[in-house]
Amino acid sequence: MARATVVGAGIAGLTAALGLHRAGWSVTVLEQEPEVRTSGTAVLLHRATVRGLGSLGIGPGLEALAVPLTGLQLRTRRARPISPSRAPSGSVLIERSDLVGLLRDSLPENALVLGRPLAGGDLPGARAEAALVVGADGLHSTLRHALFGPAYSATAVGTTVWRGTAAVTTSGLTEYWGQRRRFGISSRPGGGTNWYATATVVPAGRASPQPHLDELRRLFGHWDGAVGATIARIDEESILRHAIQHLARRLPRYHLGNTALIGDAAHAMTPDLGRGANEAILDALSLVGELQAHDHVDRALAAYDRSRRPTTQRTATGSAVLHTLIHRAR
Repeated sequence: MARATVVGAGIAGLTAALGLHRAGWSVTVLEQEPEVRTSGTAVLLHRATVRGLGSLGIGPGLEALAVPLTGLQLRTRRARPISPSRAPSGSVLIERSDLVGLLRDSLPENALVLGRPLAGGDLPGARAEAALVVGADGLHSTLRHALFGPAYSATAVGTTVWRGTAAVTTSGLTEYWGQRRRFGISSRPGGGTNWYATATVVPAGRASPQPHLDELRRLFGHWDGAVGATIARIDEESILRHAIQHLARRLPRYHLGNTALIGDAAHAMTPDLGRGANEAILDALSLVGELQAHDHVDRALAAYDRSRRPTTQRTATGSAVLHTLIHRAR
């Protein structure tokens, strides 16, 4: 039985590990944290992603835990429609913790090794011990750095994102744009609202000199519609805040030797198109499919690169352009 080592137990890594396990590989997942992270708000999954995850045997779990996306609309900060409301066919919202749990619990109990960081010096050993190494170690990927060097490190775009939940009833997904800022609201599986906000603040992403909720009220509290109602129900303790980063320099390839990069390790992008988790999952599914279609790992990785790199890099470019439109255009 061929052996694979997956570095990173996020959505990308767990999807790849489950796909490899289903395909007959012996899989070990190395996660540097002492537990699998499940923080964050709901994840929007598109129809192709849902179908792909279903092929891994977690379709019933998705159906039980996810809710359909009933509408998608853009509005101004004064709540005037920018686009008509539409319902993307087959798209669903699922809590990040539920999706991670479905993937993790579908793996063999001994597959996951927690508290095991992979330093750059460990890479030669990992590549020699396993037939395949999958780098799913995220935005600040150790494997990306080891394979391609510091020139391909993630960089800040100068924008901050806040995320959280609120006890407000909402339906579908609505984004409000104005004053080079954005506020998004979506329905939450189990009730309530997921929200996110982005703005250019200086210094972006650093500890705020004021409580996060006061900062949100200053930036968005005067906006109309559901934005004000949502902010009024946000608890300070529930707010997550960080700087938005991406790979400004595109990788020349997504593999080297017997190592493949997937998800943010390969193409970290701004969140503007809502494609990050979807592309990571599709990367993992594509990688597994190519390994099943080819007799040799090197041929499979080359085919994976041809399939996924052009698509994901176009998506990353489009997301960056939209980010600039929202936050820089006058």
